[in-house]
Amino acid sequence: MVLGIWLSVGLLVWRDRADSLRATGLLTESLTRVVSERVDGALHGVDLVLQEVTARHLGQGGRDRAALTSFMRTRSVAFFELRNLYIIDADGIVRTSTLDSLLGVDLSRRPYFQDMKAGNGRDRMVVTGPIPSAATGRIGVLAARPIIGRLGTFEGVVVAVLNPGFFNESLSGVMSPDVDRSVIANAAGDVLARLPEMEFDAGKSIRSGPLFTQHLPKSRSGTFIAESTFDGKPRLASYQALDRYPVVVSIGVTVEAALRRWTFSAIVVSVGGVMFTLLVLVIAVLLDRRNRAERRASAALAASEERYRLLVEGQKDIIHRYLPDTTLVAFNKAYAAFFDTDGDALIGKKWLDFVPKEEHAEITEALASMTAKSPTREDRRRVLRPGKPDCWIEWRTTAQFDGQGNLAGYQTIGRDVTDAFLAQQATAEREELYSQIFHRNPAVKLLVDPTTGLIVDANESAAMFYGYPVDTLKGMRITEINTLSPDQVKVEMEAVARQERLFLRFKHRLASGTIRDVEVYSSPFHVGGRAYLSSIVVDVTERNRFEAELASKSQELVRSNADLEQFAYVASHDLRQPLRMVASYVTLLSRSLAGSLTADQEDFIGFAVAGVKRMDALILGVLDYSRVGRGNESREMVDLGEAATDAAANLGLDQPDGEARIEIHGPLPAIMGVKVELVRLFQNLLGNAVKYRHPDRPPRLSVGCRRDGGDWVVWVQDNGIGIDPQYFDRIFMMFQRLHGETEYEGTGIGLSICQKIVRTHGGRLWVESVEGGGEGGGEGSRFLMAFPAVDGVPGLRELVDFS
Repeated sequence: MVLGIWLSVGLLVWRDRADSLRATGLLTESLTRVVSERVDGALHGVDLVLQEVTARHLGQGGRDRAALTSFMRTRSVAFFELRNLYIIDADGIVRTSTLDSLLGVDLSRRPYFQDMKAGNGRDRMVVTGPIPSAATGRIGVLAARPIIGRLGTFEGVVVAVLNPGFFNESLSGVMSPDVDRSVIANAAGDVLARLPEMEFDAGKSIRSGPLFTQHLPKSRSGTFIAESTFDGKPRLASYQALDRYPVVVSIGVTVEAALRRWTFSAIVVSVGGVMFTLLVLVIAVLLDRRNRAERRASAALAASEERYRLLVEGQKDIIHRYLPDTTLVAFNKAYAAFFDTDGDALIGKKWLDFVPKEEHAEITEALASMTAKSPTREDRRRVLRPGKPDCWIEWRTTAQFDGQGNLAGYQTIGRDVTDAFLAQQATAEREELYSQIFHRNPAVKLLVDPTTGLIVDANESAAMFYGYPVDTLKGMRITEINTLSPDQVKVEMEAVARQERLFLRFKHRLASGTIRDVEVYSSPFHVGGRAYLSSIVVDVTERNRFEAELASKSQELVRSNADLEQFAYVASHDLRQPLRMVASYVTLLSRSLAGSLTADQEDFIGFAVAGVKRMDALILGVLDYSRVGRGNESREMVDLGEAATDAAANLGLDQPDGEARIEIHGPLPAIMGVKVELVRLFQNLLGNAVKYRHPDRPPRLSVGCRRDGGDWVVWVQDNGIGIDPQYFDRIFMMFQRLHGETEYEGTGIGLSICQKIVRTHGGRLWVESVEGGGEGGGEGSRFLMAFPAVDGVPGLRELVDFS
């Protein structure tokens, strides 16, 4: 029986020891998880800042550093853990920094820069150990990301300097009499923070300790007992490696402290075993102490949970816990504020009800896919909130399982990444815009490196024009298609790069060997500190040929005009001189034979003089026709209202006692032309209207206009005898008359001159008429002229009435 009692005592003591270690392990695991989530959230915020800075740097092409520096300083103020932000170019030189004293400093020898330049750490953030600043000497922890260009090239590193005190502050909330050691290290084992602090060199490594050599390689989280790297004491420690970043958090308790209560219990139990008579009392005491130990453990857990609650309440991230059916059991103020709802009203509600129904199936499936081996899931979704702008939230959900592996619930942390998402979206849109403008453009386009002459990019239109596939063109140099020497091509590219010349003429060689004349419109731009030339190539071979032919024909036209001017000179002098002589001598003959001529002889002489005069009038008409539109007179803006008024005055239609009456309905437009010719145009039309008056009514003339699309249509209306429609085309031909000389005088050239004047002004002339003046006798003829409109130019603004 005594043996049985001692066996019972031994089992009880051993179980009490295991319970003490287990309770302490639960405490350290809980505290480790709290610190890990806080550090992970803070580092994620820093990572988003680095991504935003990278997007802006790539979007601006490194041109507006002042604006980028201002943006970086604004972001630094928003995160207390950030001390400084700076950008290192591909050569290791600091080009942009919120700390001016760091600008121009060469950091190319820093291990993290060399590592990223070598291609390690691509598309992830790296956390270094504490290192002194190259500018101030202060100790800081660096969070860095490589800058990868659009073409996949390394273009530098964006770095955030973190205050080491931030990591110490993250640990300060978990220190207590039961917890005496806590540490945060990076993936290389460099200590980022440790409490309590001791005199040790900055960046001391725990890489050789049991955490990194034995436990971390096997599992990313856990609890173990080993000798401390710092003081050599055996400790029970829990650790958690962050999923997203190379950081490890470990919180420990000395085994002595963890077993302090157990040691005392063991002594009491041993004494009770010796004192058989006090067995019942000893057992009662042990049970009581066990209960109290459990209550203390529960109290410690409760205190830990309270510290956790206080910790998450101060977070800006949206944090909430919920059951497997999404019923909310806990959340922070940021979560309630995000949904603009009172916190108490959310308890017991399912947050899935806040999500659009069309997303329910996807979210439920995502939650169900999480297992104990893969308990973490990240996704980014757009959140719709009534009355508020849509936003993009990055969610990180962790499934929580009990000791038996059953799902107990979830914890989700959300961070607003709208700005970063919109920046990424803007970058994608710019890339699509580039593709639309460059690759899908029908124009021939090349992208050339001016330093090497290498064709960096070419579109499909360029491939079709040159006869090479796009991939082949992108491997060629511009000197392979330009017929100039390489030195001449280099000089031209340098001139374009300096913006001294943006328009060039070359001869380009196609894949077939054909040489084509081209005009190149080229402009420089910079991406990631590198210069490029964007060139549009236009094939002008056929245009040059047409221009050469046009120049040849223009020379022929100049010679023809010269011959015409010579003919006009001969006609006006050599042809008219004999006619004037004939007319003079016939007139003298008539006078010398006056009184001796018969009536028939006088008629004959009259016919001869009239014929000579008519011939002279015809010659003058032909000369006038040939002079129209010669281009000797300069063109100007001519008010057609003024031209019509001057023409009416020249014909005497402005006399108040005259029989003919004319009305000019203004305003008439102004056009580009020769005023003398336009006055003559109206003078011929108005003169014809008076000449071909109806014998039964006085002449009534009117001038007006209307807008017809891109033309001004101006007309001259009369109430004369009208014109048969079958002669509408004939009346504009040279020397064509519809009436005999005895009825109406004239040469038959006037309307031909009118038509030529209108055509030389870019217009057209036609007639509308009813022969006889219509049934009412008031229609007559209407001559219409269409001139190209010159918008914004006013004409005559007053109504002119010569009645």
